[in-house]
Amino acid sequence: MLNQVRFFQCLGNFPAFSVTTIFWLVSGVWFVSVERPVTADEPPGFVFKGANQNMNIEFEGKLAGFKQGMLLVTREDGVEVSVKPPEDALGFEFQAPIETGFLQRGMMVRFNGNFNQAGAPADPIHGLTVFLPLSEKLAKKRMNEFMPGVYPGEKKNNLPDGVSNYKVVGKLMGWDATGLVAVQAGRQPLRVQLAEKATMDLCVNQLNLAQQGDAVTITGTYRLPDDTKVVAKTISVTTDRVQTGAAPSTPANGRTKRGKRESGDGHAED
Repeated sequence: MLNQVRFFQCLGNFPAFSVTTIFWLVSGVWFVSVERPVTADEPPGFVFKGANQNMNIEFEGKLAGFKQGMLLVTREDGVEVSVKPPEDALGFEFQAPIETGFLQRGMMVRFNGNFNQAGAPADPIHGLTVFLPLSEKLAKKRMNEFMPGVYPGEKKNNLPDGVSNYKVVGKLMGWDATGLVAVQAGRQPLRVQLAEKATMDLCVNQLNLAQQGDAVTITGTYRLPDDTKVVAKTISVTTDRVQTGAAPSTPANGRTKRGKRESGDGHAED
């Protein structure tokens, strides 16, 4: 009881300004604790630098034309964008369907297929792509797309034991009307059967076959605030125009007799 009396006597002697000081100190602590969640809600590492900041962009549109080395692309919102092309051929891609008459012996092709441990195809091939060779320096950057050989393909869980999916890249040696295709994949000769509804397409790393109105997909960068001037990392152009003639930049072999013989098919049985 005596201790309680002494405590209240001390409170009576406590200076008034000390109570005010404590109030502001407590208030300051409260305000600090309120401000911290606000900064915590901001995206970590986010700093807005304003104009001239490089921003990533990806968009689709239609090819409007070419002007002074730039591509003109009309975006889906109707805005025309000037696109600076990538530095090397790996940034370009033009895709179009082809028919059998487009094929020529010696063309480079690639496809995915299922093969058993003996190297025999386990089922028909559902897609064949014709492409043009690149320089060795560029081809080595994507060996499983441009360098002849057999590479691991897609990982599939529904394949029988002993069967795996592979990507085959090689030279077209022949074909026949039944869809049998012969390919020389490096040192490995292969014969595969195309499925009844197999697709064939051309994929080249250049845009000389592109035309106004073709579908375009662009990835690249632009500087704020102008997103109508883009520096492209990749340009992909696709069309539904079926290609029927010889591949672009494919040299003639000058063997006219052989060409006449192969006008109907490539004779996969040779």
